Amino acid sequence: MRKLVTAVVLSLTGLFAGAGVASADVIVAPGQFGHVCSGYQYAPGNSALYWQSCAWADNNEVYFTLHLGNASDYNWIPSRVNIGFYKSGSYYPCAYITNFAVPARSVRQTPSNTCVLSRARAAYQSVGYPAGGNAAISDTLQVQ
Repeated sequence: MRKLVTAVVLSLTGLFAGAGVASADVIVAPGQFGHVCSGYQYAPGNSALYWQSCAWADNNEVYFTLHLGNASDYNWIPSRVNIGFYKSGSYYPCAYITNFAVPARSVRQTPSNTCVLSRARAAYQSVGYPAGGNAAISDTLQVQ
């Protein structure tokens, strides 16, 4: 059974890796949508707690999210999670959420309306991290 699950995960990874979202810049043409995410960052001394940040574009908006994962048997409640972004090379802090609970053995995303902008042509990168953690910085989302 474990081999079957591994095979399915690897095949899905190959399916999505073809879009290049996790490892290369993504260009979003007018009227199109797309996203890009960072690699994972891990809590110092606890690899069961991890996060990545993502930048998204749709027809009207560009927004930024933080995805936190908890592989431990205990709830994880960072006192604060921070979301910001780079727009054409300049950094902008955007929002933070206090006491953002991530239940044991789950993944939780910040709401997409936490950090949102009207769509405009620019190069965007998402920046996110929980209190005490390293920043996860996405690759570039080039919005046209």
